Amino acid sequence: MRKIVGLFRFASTYVRLVRDTDRLDLVFALADSFDESPGLRRMLARPEVKAYLARPLPPLTLKLEELRALPEGSLGREFARFLDQRKLDPTGVYHSALDTSGDAAQMKLHLERSHDLWHTVLGFDTDVAGELGLQAFYIAQLQSPLGHLLLSAGLLNGMLFQHEDGDRRMEAITRGWRLGKTMRPLFGADWAAMLTWPIEQVREHFGITPEHVRTAAMAA
Repeated sequence: MRKIVGLFRFASTYVRLVRDTDRLDLVFALADSFDESPGLRRMLARPEVKAYLARPLPPLTLKLEELRALPEGSLGREFARFLDQRKLDPTGVYHSALDTSGDAAQMKLHLERSHDLWHTVLGFDTDVAGELGLQAFYIAQLQSPLGHLLLSAGLLNGMLFQHEDGDRRMEAITRGWRLGKTMRPLFGADWAAMLTWPIEQVREHFGITPEHVRTAAMAA
């Protein structure tokens, strides 16, 4: 009976997300549903994830006023500009508690806290197309089961409610997948240490070229 109830809640959450892709609370609810899944275990078995979990970094705690004070051209300053232009706050993706324990919780915490930094470095925007592009990047680099689910929700939403945005979404997904297959892994990076680096140095560190950023921005 518990499994049936859980499946109904999962399906209900997914349908609501298809109708309204801006609901971050629904994304978090779906992410939590993968806690015991084979897909999550595959992510945990990836070499870069295992290496990070052997020595996890302290969780990122970012404040806009501190990011704005960093040197011009630095990753932190560019990140603040990215957030300000979109009227976002970095705490918007702070879902997992800091006192979590266990490998899955540690991985999710690291991904949540660095999510918008990945947007900034790669060039994907935060609209639906940009989010789908980043999820395709997650799939290419981490085999994210949540990424597959969010791609399907975004494409269904486009087919049913936003068909005029369908081409942009497919282009962003294609770009994200290709970038993820060619870039150095972003997961496990010491983002706190890189906040003061020039953003171009950060991108070079991962193998991201200006052309990669330009094409990601054009796609989404």
